Amino acid sequence: MATPLRPVRPREYQLLTDAHRARTKGKARAAIRLYRRILVENPSNLEVALRVAPMLALAGEPFEAWQLYRRAAMEYARARQYTECLAVYREACRFVPGEFEAWRLCAELQLKMKRPEGAFETLIEGRMHFGGPHQRGPAIALLTRAREIEPWDDDLLIDLASLYAASDQPELALELLSTLALRVDGSMLRRVRALQLRLTGAPRYVWLWLRTFGRSESLPPIVERDFEPLAESAAEVIESPPRLRRISSA
Repeated sequence: MATPLRPVRPREYQLLTDAHRARTKGKARAAIRLYRRILVENPSNLEVALRVAPMLALAGEPFEAWQLYRRAAMEYARARQYTECLAVYREACRFVPGEFEAWRLCAELQLKMKRPEGAFETLIEGRMHFGGPHQRGPAIALLTRAREIEPWDDDLLIDLASLYAASDQPELALELLSTLALRVDGSMLRRVRALQLRLTGAPRYVWLWLRTFGRSESLPPIVERDFEPLAESAAEVIESPPRLRRISSA
């Protein structure tokens, strides 16, 4: 990754030499300390910033690592070096995958560079790193942006509906599920009907869910006492999140 040439001050050169030596000897903490001293004196040293950022991430300092990645990316963007900027964001996604902005900015830059397929894959891959109950907001935001690129991706839509349902937004979930029910069949339709049943508790969705097994003609009419066990069975279908397609790392 090219960085602008500039004169190196004697003190900075010595610190850089000592940092490289410490890193070569496996003394990561000592190397990080020396790299930090260089950046305090010369914050615009992108070479050092990008050298120490992954070390910080691996040492359990993801926030500081992301700040360095973001600073470097902004400098490259300011210089219109978008290929280098994208490389920085991709590395940030790799080393600080829990940083929402890394995924978002990486995808936005890919869109700016007329690479919508890459942006879509970045957003989907990023969503996979936000699976906890307190991470639904970032997950929804990434999928919503991805939907603007690929409006009718079935896996995306059911994942987004599941997140809406888990976030107490049943109206949005049901709206997506109604659209999906017209487009899918088989196991995917089974998941759609099961989630509709869980959200509404309506007996008609028990029937619609059972129909997805392809044997509705032989089923007896559903009475009220039958509803609870059938609803529990349907809930098992949607207990685990949908598997989005695997994305190969670029």
